[in-house]
Parts: sequence; C-alpha cells; structure tokens
Amino acid sequence: MIGAFFAATFPVFTMVVIGYLITRRSDLMRHPGMPMLTMQIAMPALIMNSVISKATPLTEMLLLAGATALCILIGASVVAILCKLIKKPATFYISTLVNPNTGNFGIPLVFALLGADALAAAVIISTAVTLSHFTLGVAAMTGRVNWRRLMINPPLLSLLIAASIVEVGFVVPAPLMRVFEMLAGVAQPMMLLLLGSSLADLSIRNRREIGTLCMLSLFRPISGFLAAFVVAQSLDLEPLLALTLMLQMSMPVAVMSYLLTLKYNGPSQRIAALTISSMPTSLVVLALIYIFQAQLI
Repeated sequence: MIGAFFAATFPVFTMVVIGYLITRRSDLMRHPGMPMLTMQIAMPALIMNSVISKATPLTEMLLLAGATALCILIGASVVAILCKLIKKPATFYISTLVNPNTGNFGIPLVFALLGADALAAAVIISTAVTLSHFTLGVAAMTGRVNWRRLMINPPLLSLLIAASIVEVGFVVPAPLMRVFEMLAGVAQPMMLLLLGSSLADLSIRNRREIGTLCMLSLFRPISGFLAAFVVAQSLDLEPLLALTLMLQMSMPVAVMSYLLTLKYNGPSQRIAALTISSMPTSLVVLALIYIFQAQLI
C-alpha cells in the first residue's frame, strides 16, 4: 500500500521539483502570463470539464461546499481560541492555518490518489477554499472584504456556469467539451510547475523559530484532517466525497496565504517557512489517509 502511494504521488512531486529547478535556473516560470494562463483559462476549463463530464448534481456541490465551510469554521474557531490562550494576534494565522493548498497541490494529488471520479469533488472543495482566502483571510488581515474581486473570480464563475448547465440539463456540444478537455489537461501540470516555482521564490531568513514553526507545521495538516473527518462523519458523506474532503483539508499551508500576508505587511517570512515546512507533515497525513482509507469511511 505504501508503494502504491508513492507510485501515485511520484509524478506530482516530480513536477513540483521540475518547476522549482526551472525557476532557480531561469526566469521562464516567473513570466506573469504563466499564472494568468493557469488561473484564468486552464483552471476554469478543468472545473467545467470535470463537473459537466461527471454531471455533478447541484445538491452534491452544495453539500461539498457546505462541508468545506464547516471544516474552515471549525479550524478558524480553534485557531482563534489558541491564539487567545497564548495571547498572540490571530490576524495573519487564521487564514494560514485554516486554508490548505487545495489548488495547485491538492487537486493533482487527489487525482493521483483517488482517480478521475474524485476530480469534480476536488475542484469544488478547492473553489470553496479559494473563496475563504478572499473572505475569511482578507477580512482577518484587513478588516474588510473585496467583494468585487471575489465575484469576478474565474474558478467561481466557471463553477457557477457548470452547475447551471448540469442543473438545466443542457447538452454541451462534443467539440466544445473537447476544448474543455484539452485545456483541462494543461491545468494540473501547470499548477504543479507553478507551485515549484513559488517555493523557489520563497525567502526564509529567520531560522531561530524552528520550534514554533515545527508546531505550526504539525497543526495545519493534522487539524485539517481531524476537522474533515468529523464533518464527513457528521454529514454521512459517501466514501469518495469523504476521502476527497479529508485529503484536501490535510494539504499544507497554501502559497496564497503567503502572498496575502506579503501584500498586507504581515509576518511573510514565517508564513513562507510554514509553506515549506508543513509539506512533510502533510505528506505523512496523506499517506495514512490513503493506507487506512477503508477504516476512515
């Protein structure tokens, strides 16, 4: 089982390493068109293709979005309480420790471990977490929410369009679905390459807080898994949806958390360190979920 896990995840981590090495040796991945191509074209196409192909019912989408919101609410409550107990401001830690990297890391890993049948669920959860970044995350850091940016978010718009198409029973012409399929094929490799590129650009200078970083790195994936397990059991999610939720919520600290912290003048170096240091813990949690999946559902 362990061999099967590493066989499934090897291509994922290889793509991340390739993105890292390319960025360390050239400026190719730093071109602003790369993330734009991924987030505004390839990712929406992936959402359209996976949701429409699977004909995901609106009730299932709402259930997954609600389950994700519950996980985030539980996590945010725990982080807020812990920060109050240790008398530290939660401003930049709520989003960081609650919102996992469900996009450029989570979606490819779920696909690798659970197959194409879990892809629609993975992108729905990822879209919900993206919304959390720009609502919970931004509100915690600034005290306000940029609703305009939220409403023009390409993944959200594509999910709403796909949900509407499925709900009204509209049959998308085969040539157009083929376009979505081809563009969707670009999404996962590009997300992984961009993740590797982002890690290459992170700068970690403060190494004196190793103990604190280790504790926070353990907290993010473990607390995410526990929240997802409780929510999945409480809502009696079907096995594939439950496993997808547990995997997605066990991902490491998101690069988006680092970018938002940097933008709003938070402790960006510590968040950068957490982005990297939470990956080993996340990998262990993901392996345990994969190995003991029969006992978890």
